[in-house]
Amino acid sequence: MLDSVLKKIDENANRAIDAVKEICSIPSVAAKKQGIDETANLLMKMLEAVGIETQLHPTAGSPVVTGYLDVGAKRTLLFYDHYDVQPAEPLELWDSPPFEPEIRNGRLYARGVADNKGDTLSRIWALRAYKEAGVKLPVNIKFVVEGEEEISSPNLPDFTKKHANFLKADGGIWEFGSAGFDGTQEAWLGLKGILYVQFEVQRISHNAHSSNSSILPSAPFRLVWALSSLKDEKERIQIKGFYDDVVPMTKKEREFVAKIDFEENARRKFWKIDKFVNNYEGEDLREAYYYLPHLSIDGLTSGYQEEGSMTVLPAKASAKIDFRLVENQHPEDIVKKLRNHLDAKGFSDVKIAWYDGYPAAKTPIDHPFVKIVERANQKVYGHALRVHPTTPGSGPLYLFKDHVPMVSIGIGDSESRGHSPNESAAVDNFVKAMKRIAVVIDEMGKW
Repeated sequence: MLDSVLKKIDENANRAIDAVKEICSIPSVAAKKQGIDETANLLMKMLEAVGIETQLHPTAGSPVVTGYLDVGAKRTLLFYDHYDVQPAEPLELWDSPPFEPEIRNGRLYARGVADNKGDTLSRIWALRAYKEAGVKLPVNIKFVVEGEEEISSPNLPDFTKKHANFLKADGGIWEFGSAGFDGTQEAWLGLKGILYVQFEVQRISHNAHSSNSSILPSAPFRLVWALSSLKDEKERIQIKGFYDDVVPMTKKEREFVAKIDFEENARRKFWKIDKFVNNYEGEDLREAYYYLPHLSIDGLTSGYQEEGSMTVLPAKASAKIDFRLVENQHPEDIVKKLRNHLDAKGFSDVKIAWYDGYPAAKTPIDHPFVKIVERANQKVYGHALRVHPTTPGSGPLYLFKDHVPMVSIGIGDSESRGHSPNESAAVDNFVKAMKRIAVVIDEMGKW
């Protein structure tokens, strides 16, 4: 019976791609509150077309779409996805308009195709293949699809508190996934937490001629000095107590990551670098990537930044930074320590204008559902799945971890450029991803 489902996926491939194009043509940018309701309604229609009962849950921001199909099975599979996308700017760096999907050289280019609309539809069309092939699903199905993942899911916690029972399932597929540089399919069992902060500082009442910098204080220098106090040249974060709650890797985790092909040479080549931070390699590189927190400056804003010169002493400066957190670290605790650090270093004038974030979470590396996904991948792709214990990125997995073990797989690859211009996904991999979901369902029915 599974063969007929896989055959139906091949037959439906072009229709499925057209559906991806349709949903990717809507600019559902949560940061701009664009296209949200239109996309949520289209998604509901797509779920309903495969027999899934849907519901739209209003929030203080974008609505959450849920889907449920109870076939009376022993096991339940849950999908978490999001229908919002990153802003497409800078538009001039796209080779084709970001919201006019286009296939070139076997790849579909559009904002959101790899993160995460293509993944979402690969799951819906896998279910559609079961329906159209006349094969009864061996598991119950649930969907949770939010519209604010790209802005840190501010309203998802309230939804999950109200609907905790709905989140309960025997296994779950998290939103994203990709192939490595060598084409090997990869899975992720967790996500780091995040604390995102905006700093602001004002030193004078209004912009001045830069000749006055000999006697007037500089907001941008003040901000740069504050930022430079946060970590040293060895990437060690200098905030007192920052590492207090970091849990060391266990022996089992060290043995697990030691077996992962981290593709060090391919990563350096891709990013055109000679070495990683701190000359990390081998076990140290893996530990930093998977199990250590870190800090990034995401943006700096002050003064004149257009063409030509303007001799100005800016009155204000701001910066956006993010801390990637590991399990047992909590954003509220870290932001308090950050404030204490700034004050202790004499930077009480540097304001934390706003912040948000959430903690890290992981699925155990030896959970039975992980093995199910591994078997499905082997059957479809013909090679072993490369399983990562967590990703250096962040997402609201912590809201689900007590209810369902999650594994993150998807349609992306090393060329997908999520969050960047020319985001894309390989059409062939989209079709295989549908088949992998179909086999996960089949394997889960045997569990």
